[in-house]
Amino acid sequence: MTSSQPSTPRAGRTNDELLGVRRWLQRTFVGPGLDDEPDTSDLGREAGRLEPEPALGHGSGQDLAQTLAVARSLTDKFLVLCLIDDSLHSLYSNAASRLLTLKRDLAETILSALRAGGTEDFGNRPLCLEAHKGLKEDHVRRLGSHLRSAVLEHCEALRTFEGFPSAESFADTLLATPGMPVSLLPRQDAVSERTIQGNALQSKGGEDAAVRVLPGGIELAPLSVPLKRRRQMFACVLGTGLIPGAVGLLCSLLYYWRKSWPFLVPYLTYSFIIDKSPFKGGMKISPMLRRAWIFKHWAAYFPASLIKANPSADFDGTRPMLMGYHPHGILSFGAQLNFGTDCTGWAEKFPNLTPRLCTLNMNLTMPFLREIIGRLGAIPADAGAIRSALKPGNAVILVVGGAAEALDTKPGEYVLTLARRKGFFRLALQHGADLVPSFGFGENDLFETLTPNSLLRTLQLKAYKILSFSMPIFYGRGVFTYNMGLLPFRRPLTVVVGDPIRCEQTPNPTAEQIDALKEQYISALRDLYKEWAPRLEPGRDASLMVI
Repeated sequence: MTSSQPSTPRAGRTNDELLGVRRWLQRTFVGPGLDDEPDTSDLGREAGRLEPEPALGHGSGQDLAQTLAVARSLTDKFLVLCLIDDSLHSLYSNAASRLLTLKRDLAETILSALRAGGTEDFGNRPLCLEAHKGLKEDHVRRLGSHLRSAVLEHCEALRTFEGFPSAESFADTLLATPGMPVSLLPRQDAVSERTIQGNALQSKGGEDAAVRVLPGGIELAPLSVPLKRRRQMFACVLGTGLIPGAVGLLCSLLYYWRKSWPFLVPYLTYSFIIDKSPFKGGMKISPMLRRAWIFKHWAAYFPASLIKANPSADFDGTRPMLMGYHPHGILSFGAQLNFGTDCTGWAEKFPNLTPRLCTLNMNLTMPFLREIIGRLGAIPADAGAIRSALKPGNAVILVVGGAAEALDTKPGEYVLTLARRKGFFRLALQHGADLVPSFGFGENDLFETLTPNSLLRTLQLKAYKILSFSMPIFYGRGVFTYNMGLLPFRRPLTVVVGDPIRCEQTPNPTAEQIDALKEQYISALRDLYKEWAPRLEPGRDASLMVI
């Protein structure tokens, strides 16, 4: 889709019908246009009575009222185009209760861009969470296309370009403003976000009010819940049971080996001896599997979402990417759902990158399980496998804290095992891979953990060193209980991906270079946490601890 063409209307809709729809939307959702009546808003009263469809222009000599009228005219046209665009409508739908505020914000942004001559940076204006979570690369192109169309339509009505050589040059100037056109999405509503996120953090099971409490404090979920939530629960049970399911299937086939050996012997030979692709860059990824219904409903269970902190960040795929995920949590569900599947929008937010999520070596040697997670893009957390996958177009995601960090999991707190890590940064320097910090807000809240005594803690650490995975003591919810079981709680799980840190290839990095890169990465991670924690976890004052 070129930047100069608006989105195609639905098939079967004539031009007259489209014009009627646009007029209806303009009066119903956007409000009266400049052609209908003079402005009566606070901005309009400040600027005076506005003339309809003023000429384009720029510079200090243009009257504020004239510039404001241009901004309001472009706002009307741009917003109507977005509302009739099926792919963009969802980004604006949650702002339906405050459309006048939305219209004012858009007009202010365009007005500032007009008066600044395309030099003001709007990239730091906070968008609403719904826009951040739903924004995709294609949406950015469509927003730019609609803004250009609004300018062209405005100029066509005027048939004059005072102050600009052409309408195209005006559109180019407007679109070249840093932060445009993403800054034309709905802005943050701090009060509403704080209420919604705060309530969600306190919930363990869902939105049910009729909770029965048995003797002993066990909370029972009601039997009559929406079917949608039952599907989400079923998907969560299947997803969290992948490893036990694979083990159970293998044990069943071994138990009935007299009947299953014609299948089992060739398959095990292929898995253990022939196929080494997981250790040589990864299996071929299945897009259909990454979008399977089980993962869609599993992601909606929490719900899980993926945010690209800076929509204009450079992820063009020309360089290898090494992404760190923090914190580990109990089972790293945030990494599994956001990087290991496409159900939260990875393919649309990062279309030039192929995700390769690192997991325990044993998971990719386990029969049957390897076929599933391998096709989802998983590779072993092995230095050789990571080196093979670090190439342009790939994003290797590693849960840097590992099993040691899982032992420090506690709801409401984030203790990261990162200061002692060096191999992660050495790999980035040796391969010239850009480092990308990412943080899973809510990862540590999915389970309640019990703090072990000193003896049990010692046994946990010894088991970790021997088995390479840890065994924290935790509990969650069940299918019919809200505070007893091994399933994760229904709490928001939002992964925020930061900006890439460029690393120049250094085949033999020194200790000083590794430490300098580590400090830069930790600083970027702290900044990411500081920016997003107040929005995603309001009311908490816990700081980020790095050990």
